[in-house]
Amino acid sequence: MSEEIVDPVDTEIVETPADGEAPIEGADALGDAGKKALDAMKAERKAANDRAKAAEARAAELAAKLEGREAEHAAEQERQRAKDDALAAANKRILAAQLKLEAKGKLADVSDALLNINLDDFEVSDDGDVDSDALLAAIDDLLARKPHLAADKRRFDGAADQGAQVPQRLTQLSAADLENMSLAEVNQARREGRLNRALGIDS
Repeated sequence: MSEEIVDPVDTEIVETPADGEAPIEGADALGDAGKKALDAMKAERKAANDRAKAAEARAAELAAKLEGREAEHAAEQERQRAKDDALAAANKRILAAQLKLEAKGKLADVSDALLNINLDDFEVSDDGDVDSDALLAAIDDLLARKPHLAADKRRFDGAADQGAQVPQRLTQLSAADLENMSLAEVNQARREGRLNRALGIDS
């Protein structure tokens, strides 16, 4: 009885950059629609890369089986998984540190960046480099969605539909000031909170 031999070399492998994310020329000039299309293209490329890695792993498994190295191959795969997990953890620390650095001066609390931005959307190159422009774009998007997180409170100045304004410290009136004010002016000052100190109310 003959056994069909599968040649692992015949498995097609898709060539991808070492860091899985090659820069795309002209990306900075794209509008919102273009950026969405670019993100979709990156997702498709990542999916293709994942399929290629899966095919490569299957080819290596078949080769090990044909050569009687299944136990050695399993041990090697376990070591590789441990290395990949350690690398992923290190990359996440790099991304978190870089994201907090980019958020400094933009967010009142840089930890909000980590709470609202998914680090899995970004990658670290084999050289340890991070796409700072992509992180800044994510921070700007976060501020557009949640402007109250901004470090610059002047973002809240303006019309009522632009969000809450930064309250200004009110000038408190003294008892002497009241002597020269009409009853209407006193009531107006009370409504505005300018009598809080005179009335013993914490402002």
